[in-house]
Amino acid sequence: MARRILAAAVAICLSGWALHAAERATFILTDGERVSGTVVFHTNTRENLIDNDFSLGVTPGQPEQIFHYDQVAVIDFMGGSPRNDELAALPDNGHLLVMRNGSTQRGHFVNMIGGDTVRWQDENGSTREMPIRDVGRIYLNPQAARTVFHFRGNPNRNAGNNGAPYGRSGQNAYGRNFQIVGSNVQVQANTPWTDTGVDVMQGDVMRFDAQGSVSFIQGSNNTTDAGGKNEMKGSQYPVSSLGVGALIGKVGTNGTPFAIGSNRGPITVPATGRLYLGVNDDAFGDNSGAFTVTIMRGR
Repeated sequence: MARRILAAAVAICLSGWALHAAERATFILTDGERVSGTVVFHTNTRENLIDNDFSLGVTPGQPEQIFHYDQVAVIDFMGGSPRNDELAALPDNGHLLVMRNGSTQRGHFVNMIGGDTVRWQDENGSTREMPIRDVGRIYLNPQAARTVFHFRGNPNRNAGNNGAPYGRSGQNAYGRNFQIVGSNVQVQANTPWTDTGVDVMQGDVMRFDAQGSVSFIQGSNNTTDAGGKNEMKGSQYPVSSLGVGALIGKVGTNGTPFAIGSNRGPITVPATGRLYLGVNDDAFGDNSGAFTVTIMRGR
């Protein structure tokens, strides 16, 4: 009788999980082990409920392997090794979502739905869903991820919540603390200027961390990161010293554009007013993509 009850309990438990052969993932565990398989989702998930368990279908015809959040450092959908700037963006607390286009978002992973969809909760508490094909990696345990990928921090990068780089305290390499004043600012390539919502004063020392890429014209070989396409410069662009598509800034609607590019070092603000960011181009109708920018001010 006890054996039949146990078998029935197992059957009921397994009935709450469903396997949809759609997308695959690799769970990078906190001890460095990697387990790959087909994404599985929990059918009992309720709206705005963050589950504690999720699973992979590792061996066809066998029960899926179930993992607790605390066991998993990273859910990897695209493979390869993460770039240093991706690891430098890891928060002290919470989770980090990395899209395949390079953009990042802090918040909390909720679950995976139907084997092909990720449900994510932003820092503001709103929940959204996105196809797994657009997601690169989800970091569930940032400290374990740093250990797994042997990342010791970049002294030129402010990645901590308190403005200090990981592995250091107090001041960064420039002898100054930096505080995040603008997070995940979306700078669309098809818009000349984006209002960051950040007010600055002349002489402020700022730093910018831009992730993602933009396309500045239709056709091949037309994509660039924040550094711009250096072989394509010209006086027709707002900042002639930078290549087309580079990240640029200005203060005030009539301010003089200044160079940012992929520079993560300190930049002294030339004027007082509202900070705007844009891409270095003179035509925007055929542009696409966006930079996701973190803005920091020295203290």
